[in-house]
Amino acid sequence: MADTIRIVSPVGQPFVTEASPALRPASLQDLRPGILENRKANARLLMESMIDGLRERVPLGALTIGSKPVAGPPSPSTFDLLVRNSDFIVVGSSD
Repeated sequence: MADTIRIVSPVGQPFVTEASPALRPASLQDLRPGILENRKANARLLMESMIDGLRERVPLGALTIGSKPVAGPPSPSTFDLLVRNSDFIVVGSSD
């Protein structure tokens, strides 16, 4: 065994990608909401409550709900379902 100490630096090179935000609609009126919930406790309830609150202020279309694993992307079929049936999607919840 060699009497050598190997030092590894945790510093990496940052990777930056520029992106433009999606265009916002002039109004949410009659748009179809979607929810992508992550199966965390109360995540779906929280996001459904957000949509219900919006409905009190503006008429919305039908709600579509999809689920994904806590630490992963939605399945292709869930992604397609939300894209086909939603004009905007509420995503995410934290602990």
